[in-house]
Amino acid sequence: MDLGLKGKNAAISGASQGMGHAIASALADEGCNVAISARGEERLEQAVKEFEAKGVKAVGVICDLSTSEGCKKFIDEAVAGLGSLDILVNNVGGMIPGTLDSVSDEQWAQILNVNLLSHVWTTKAAVSHLKKSKAGRILNVSGVTGKQLLPGALTTTLPNAAIIGFSKIMAADLAPAGITVNNICPGFTNTESWGPRAEAMAKVRNTTADGVRQAIAGQTLLNRWAEPQEIGDVAAFMVSEKNSYMTGTTVEVCGGFTKYL
Repeated sequence: MDLGLKGKNAAISGASQGMGHAIASALADEGCNVAISARGEERLEQAVKEFEAKGVKAVGVICDLSTSEGCKKFIDEAVAGLGSLDILVNNVGGMIPGTLDSVSDEQWAQILNVNLLSHVWTTKAAVSHLKKSKAGRILNVSGVTGKQLLPGALTTTLPNAAIIGFSKIMAADLAPAGITVNNICPGFTNTESWGPRAEAMAKVRNTTADGVRQAIAGQTLLNRWAEPQEIGDVAAFMVSEKNSYMTGTTVEVCGGFTKYL
């Protein structure tokens, strides 16, 4: 299916690896030019070369998305490199497993800045550019911990739930400009970052990393973790011209992890 993404310009935060990389790759496969951000130069340059090999324009921006200045830099350089902006994917995030007692004030500031406020700041910087597009799209990436209880995931539950609310508000605010705003909640995905996360969660739960992974897989209906490409493929549809009448919606790509009605 032609998603109508060829020649469009997209900015995807935190996309030198993991889920963001899979989303950028899926867009590039559809002929979409991509600008990606990261803090590390080596992985960023490697990803840019990979996307350029797909025949699209690719721009890498080194920036710190835990600050409003870093978010603005990302959008400014993305637009400068691509020429315009049609799509924004707010993907950057992380996890610090812990409890109310164990997570420090400094850790809370970091997790809220990266996981939540980066979405706010980057969207704020991008809106004026997206309003110039004939098919502006914003896709926020949160996670299933914003929808269903997962003990030990306090530091993702709060920002993920807030991202869902932010998506709804922005969908209403930007609808008159023809910009759709949606949210995806990926389930547990086989990304590199889940190595240390599983180790940290194992300490909280007094088990092993393998035990954590097996327990999580067992809570899905498909009895497995997602592969990054599976998230990328859904994201590509969500920001495409084929998805023209969905806004303010949260789509769960979780293998049946969430079980409420």
